[in-house]
Amino acid sequence: MFREIRWRLVALSIGVVALILALAGTAVYAVLAHSLVADVDRELATRGELAAARLVERPGDDYQFAREGYIGGWFYLLVDGHGALISNPQRVHLEASSTAGFPLAGPRFETIDLDDGPARLYLAPLPPRGAGPVALAVGKSLLPEYDTLRQVLLALVAAGAAGVVFSVLGGWFLAGRALIPIEEAFRRQQEFVADASHELRTPLTVLRSATDLLYQHRDEPLAVNGELFDDVRHEIARLERQAGDLLTLARADLGELGLALGLVDVASLAGDVVRRAVPLAQSQQVTVTYQPAKGPMVVEADPDRLQQVLLILLDNALKHTPAGGQVAVAARAQGSDAWLEVTDSGPGIDAAHLPRVFDRFYRVDRARARADGGTGLGLAIAKSLVEAHGGQLTLANAPGAGTRAAVRLPLAQQAPSLTDRLGQLAVHVVHRPPHHG
Repeated sequence: MFREIRWRLVALSIGVVALILALAGTAVYAVLAHSLVADVDRELATRGELAAARLVERPGDDYQFAREGYIGGWFYLLVDGHGALISNPQRVHLEASSTAGFPLAGPRFETIDLDDGPARLYLAPLPPRGAGPVALAVGKSLLPEYDTLRQVLLALVAAGAAGVVFSVLGGWFLAGRALIPIEEAFRRQQEFVADASHELRTPLTVLRSATDLLYQHRDEPLAVNGELFDDVRHEIARLERQAGDLLTLARADLGELGLALGLVDVASLAGDVVRRAVPLAQSQQVTVTYQPAKGPMVVEADPDRLQQVLLILLDNALKHTPAGGQVAVAARAQGSDAWLEVTDSGPGIDAAHLPRVFDRFYRVDRARARADGGTGLGLAIAKSLVEAHGGQLTLANAPGAGTRAAVRLPLAQQAPSLTDRLGQLAVHVVHRPPHHG
């Protein structure tokens, strides 16, 4: 599929380049042809005026040329009012019909055909003398100009052919480079669809099995099959969580993630989240500590979404911290940014997995993720929520052991226009465009 798209892009680029080269070549050829003919016309007019002045000055009843033969490739003619030749000193071979339409009303230029090729003429009427009206024609063969134009045309065709060849090579290369992110996005989309189908199929299979058993024992009291009923409720809740997570990610991708913005002290909010996570940590024999900032860190954010981000990071840290380990949360202000860091003492993440930890449904330990109910969407959701606030979420191995998740958010002073509009107590629902990292 992508090979066909690549060829289509190449064909499109070739068509565009060929059209540009054709238009440019036509313009160059037309301008050059007009310039060459204009130069010939100027020289013809100059020579014609000089020859007419000399003929007029020469006495006699008829106009006569002083000498015969070609003069530097130029020739001179005298024609009467009917276009018939009166004098042809250079013995130019041309048909009588070639001059039949020459008007004598005023100076003008004509192109005629000689035996050896086209020629350009300058016609100018002379004062009446003798038998009737007479016109002077000064001419020059256009073969040198046509030869020049022919050479230029060959050069333009050769340059155009070379341009098309290079456009094929360059188009193929550039199309391949342009399709790399598309192929990667398509591959990840396929993986996402496959993983989502797999994750949804598991609870659906459990629901189908449980409901089949309940149907077989439908005559029995519900209390007898209470365990099956609990399984159904548990899997339905799991499906609801997965559907909610997928909806959040879809809205984030479309830039339609609703944020109830307000001024929030992120240091105080982090302290509340840590306090609520302490019982869960104690049940897993993990110590949770919190190092608050030295003062308030006010950011413009949706407090519910920020709590969701911190809960995801804390839950992820607790899952990967063995019993007796420690999870440390710290808040600090640095320059114009507020930082929240969640560091655990777990085994860390292999370097091969770090670039993909924010991919959807990606899990370093899939077996463990299934056992604890994880779907691999938590970090992807957290990253989308942070970026929707104009911040950044990074995950790296901590020095020594464990991992460190860092959230950077701009302090409220960096967005005066929006905070002034909202006020300190105002809450407004906005839609931020999707972040393209």
